[in-house]
Amino acid sequence: MMMVSLAALVVALGVVVLVAALVPAINELKKTIIALREFIVSTESSLTPVLGELKKTLADVREMTDAAAARRDDITTLMSALGDTGESVHRLNGIIGGAVQVIEKPVMYWAGLKAATQNILGHFTRKGGN
Repeated sequence: MMMVSLAALVVALGVVVLVAALVPAINELKKTIIALREFIVSTESSLTPVLGELKKTLADVREMTDAAAARRDDITTLMSALGDTGESVHRLNGIIGGAVQVIEKPVMYWAGLKAATQNILGHFTRKGGN
């Protein structure tokens, strides 16, 4: 019986030592949980306005994106019209260039003929018809 009493005493001492070690650990765990709860409450109260601003910003970005998408067709039409205008200006430039060449050659011939005529007439007038 002595052996059973000794074993019971050892078990009882083990339980007391275990409880003595677990009580401070449980107290620290309790403090940690309280601090964590306070941190969560503080973070939530800080994040609520930030999340509201983020939602507002996202709504503004979505609105601007939708407006830009709506204007994309207008911009595409404008760019197409500018391209067509550029092609028309290029064609008109070619036509005017051709017309200038057509007009330029007779004018040059006329100027050459006039200069030659004046030169010949000037030569005859200086010599006195001789």
